[in-house]
Amino acid sequence: MFFLDTISTRVFFLSGFLLSATAGFAQTVKPDHVLQVTETVIQELQALNEENFTQASSVTRPTTQAMPRHVLFLARDRWRKVQLLRFMNGLETHGLDDVAVHQITPGEVKALVDQLLRETRELRPAYGLAESDLDAAMTSGKKPVDVYGSLIQVSAELQSLGVPATVPNDVYRVALTVSHSLEQIAEKQGVKVDLSGLKLEQGRTPVDAYRGALGLLQDLQTLTTDHSTYTVPGGVAIPDEKSKGISPDDVILVLSRALADVMAIMDVTQTASALTYAPYVGGKTPSDVYYEIKRAQHIISSLNDKAA
Repeated sequence: MFFLDTISTRVFFLSGFLLSATAGFAQTVKPDHVLQVTETVIQELQALNEENFTQASSVTRPTTQAMPRHVLFLARDRWRKVQLLRFMNGLETHGLDDVAVHQITPGEVKALVDQLLRETRELRPAYGLAESDLDAAMTSGKKPVDVYGSLIQVSAELQSLGVPATVPNDVYRVALTVSHSLEQIAEKQGVKVDLSGLKLEQGRTPVDAYRGALGLLQDLQTLTTDHSTYTVPGGVAIPDEKSKGISPDDVILVLSRALADVMAIMDVTQTASALTYAPYVGGKTPSDVYYEIKRAQHIISSLNDKAA
């Protein structure tokens, strides 16, 4: 995000904050507890929308299996959007640290969404609202996918409040992080990747990038299924393909899943201790995103060939 690189009062805390949680805490937290927090975030944003005389549409919540890692990476993108809303309302904005490479637990996801809730509640005075007493009801038997769907609704509430929609620059950063992380895996495995046949793309649309991202997930699924070296907890699941109204928001949704799975591969292959996000770059287009997706697929193909 542009303002996170220009405002001097940045706060980088997440990795240390999450890793400081005790093992016992991480084991006792369930998706039920995480969902209660994300649903409270939705209620807080709905209260802001009411004051703003706006209303978000209800989204179709997904059913595709999700792991805590997928929820964490989506929550990080929602953090980005909440920071945009804070910036729009003159509040201090906060960044997130790189992600420590390990198996993500529900407790770590809850630590992030708890902070997301606090960041959201600090917006209330800007909308003329008093201190909050909102608290969503606790439910039982929930799964990570339920939290994942709740975070999609969070995005809809934020967009209704005027937060700018995701643009190719945002998507490119995630795509570039995916390809860079795969390069690290290839280097760790001693795999040489020939990118000489890869050419720059032109005239690509968000639909092309979206379908390419789904193809990338399918390639990751094949890699992790066919070769035990790359097998990750919970496997790689492919979400149902959206048929119309595809936007950069849909592309980043798929790529955030891919990034979570790539991080899991980095963990099982002991590639690195942290996943480092690529820097934010302006002026990017869907063609640039598509190119990075194709580059990532070339790297996966090389990993497959070496492991065969």
